[in-house]
Amino acid sequence: MGNGGWEGSTEMEFEYLIDNELRKISLEKKEEGYIFTEGEYQSPVDIKFISPNILSLIVEGRNVRIFIARDSDIFHIYLDGQRFVVREPAAFEEDQAGGEGRSLEDDLNIKAPMPGKVIKVCVSQGDAVRKNQTLAIVEAMKMENEIKSPLDAAVKAVHAADGDLVDSEKILIELEKSES
Repeated sequence: MGNGGWEGSTEMEFEYLIDNELRKISLEKKEEGYIFTEGEYQSPVDIKFISPNILSLIVEGRNVRIFIARDSDIFHIYLDGQRFVVREPAAFEEDQAGGEGRSLEDDLNIKAPMPGKVIKVCVSQGDAVRKNQTLAIVEAMKMENEIKSPLDAAVKAVHAADGDLVDSEKILIELEKSES
C-alpha cells in the first residue's frame, strides 16, 4: 500500500477484498499522473504521497485525502469520513481456514483499530448490545471512528474510558455471547 514498487513500472494491477468484496483495480502511469481503472470505470488520478499513511488524490477535479492504517495484513482506509477494510484475498482465505474459535474470540474482544484517543465509551458492563450498535468512538488521524458490535451480545467488561489514549489492538471492550 506504500509507494514502494510503483516507480519504474508503467502499469500495476491489484486484487483486494474491500469490506469482503473482491475488487480488481489497475493503475497505469502516464506522464501527467495515473489512470485508475476498476471494471468499466476509468479516470485520470494524480497521486501525491504526503506521508507513509496519507495520500492526496485529485480525481475528476476533486482533491481527496486518504488516511491509511495497517494492522498486520489488514489496511483500514479512511476516505470522506468512511472506513474501508482492505486486505489481500490470500490473507482472507487464511483467516477463514483458521476456524470458528479464533473468529468468535475476535468478535468478543473489541479492539482499537489503530492508535488514537477514546472520545466516548457508549456502553457499560452488563449492557445488552445489538449487532452494529456503537460501542465506542475513537479518534484517530483527525477522524472519529465508531467501533460497532459485530454481534448480539452482553458487555462483559469495559477496559477504556473517555479520554484514554489507546494503542492499536488494545482491547477496549469484552463481550460475551448472549444466551438466547
